[in-house]
Amino acid sequence: MTHISMNLLHALALGLTTVVCESTYHGRCVSLFTGCHTGDKYSYNYCGFLEECCVTPSNTGSSSGSSSGGSSGGSSGGSSGSSGSGSTSTHNVAKCGTSSVGQTHTKIVGGSTAQAHEFPWQVSLMYGGHHVCGGTLIDSQWVASAAHCFEHHKNPRYWTVGVGMHDRSRIYTSQVHHVKNLIVHSRYSSRNNLDDIALLKLDKPVDLSGSSIRAACLPDPSDDFEHMTCTVTGWGATYFDKNGAPGQRYLHKVDVPTMTNANCKYYLGNSIHTSNLCAGLRQGGKDACQGDSGGPLVCKKNGVWKLAGIVSWGYGCGQRNAPGVYTRVSSFLTWIQQQKAAHP
Repeated sequence: MTHISMNLLHALALGLTTVVCESTYHGRCVSLFTGCHTGDKYSYNYCGFLEECCVTPSNTGSSSGSSSGGSSGGSSGGSSGSSGSGSTSTHNVAKCGTSSVGQTHTKIVGGSTAQAHEFPWQVSLMYGGHHVCGGTLIDSQWVASAAHCFEHHKNPRYWTVGVGMHDRSRIYTSQVHHVKNLIVHSRYSSRNNLDDIALLKLDKPVDLSGSSIRAACLPDPSDDFEHMTCTVTGWGATYFDKNGAPGQRYLHKVDVPTMTNANCKYYLGNSIHTSNLCAGLRQGGKDACQGDSGGPLVCKKNGVWKLAGIVSWGYGCGQRNAPGVYTRVSSFLTWIQQQKAAHP
């Protein structure tokens, strides 16, 4: 949940050997900008910087992908490319904030593995092909995330967005989208973490008619989401390490209680502002962490999941008397609409 360190980005840039890709998975490493053939499975884990490991399904002895589904059939994907891009018919678009997976009672810190497609609005923001931050689909072409994720890397060319993912080590070409526009709030400052919000416009719309990819609902201006139990999701670490802790292969979730800003100031002082939302237990133990930045805090109201907050900052992860701090999305509804109108 803390800011991305330059050491982490440097480590990502080093990449990994091609041996695993070629010998274990019988794949090939290709340039991120060349891309795999349509229908190939691929992973960013086994190649160098700005490369991906492309694996033809026939080479793996399976015609379908992992449980994260998306583009290769199965109960959640339909025909090839069903979770990818392309024009979306309005009457086929699933209602925002709905999931085809029954919500369970609830590693992110203190959480559990989510079911595949339980949170179909969760996306992975990848820099040079490596997961760095989370994000949330708010419609078929726009993603909301945190400004601090892009503090040192604002060029959209090097960012891609993975949609419909559960197992982030294996995704399909149709699940990854390039970024057309990257908009960081002009007033964001790392000194006080105010206005920690960014928007990404995908190069083309995604199909929201299936079960694996859907948008979260934006909140109403009057929604304060205080004294509720909400859910934060991500592939981030399950513990805090100042030098960076490893992220998770599968999407994780954790339920956290929200609080008033007055209560949050009791713990964190005047660093809390009206555009923040706080959540967490007094005794700690449940929180977002490194690698979860920019991801969603969603709250269920009137039967739909609304994007209440964006993972912003905190003192460590899951610490006692240190709730997690989120960007309060309802404070930025006008800004979101302005940016979408300015980038048609």
